[in-house]
Amino acid sequence: MGLKAICRKYSLEATQAFWDSDEVELAYIYNGAGADWMPSWSRKILTAVLILFQGAFIIHDFDYHVSDGSKKNFDVANSRMKSNMKKILNTEFPFAKFWLWWGRSRWWSKAKLTYEFCDRLGWSAWELE
Repeated sequence: MGLKAICRKYSLEATQAFWDSDEVELAYIYNGAGADWMPSWSRKILTAVLILFQGAFIIHDFDYHVSDGSKKNFDVANSRMKSNMKKILNTEFPFAKFWLWWGRSRWWSKAKLTYEFCDRLGWSAWELE
């Protein structure tokens, strides 16, 4: 499945520039979960642990790539990532299906930690661009 197809599957929010980009460009930009400064082996592990949210990370990496480096765009990108993770979670683990609550709570915890990590510690990587 292509990177944009993963994002479409969950009706994720992205800029028009994202939707207009081609798959080759997205594949170049997307590095999985984690910051560029992390060793590739650790990003591979983190990406596997957070695989459910791959679509949100594809868009977040694109937002990072095209950013002007401003705090405003940093906040927008992180907020969009959080919103997209919620969309994925609501699709895969709908609240109405109570028998999925255990899985929902596990994945919500991972989403919350990911967002907090990006929001609190991601600025140093963002402003380097």
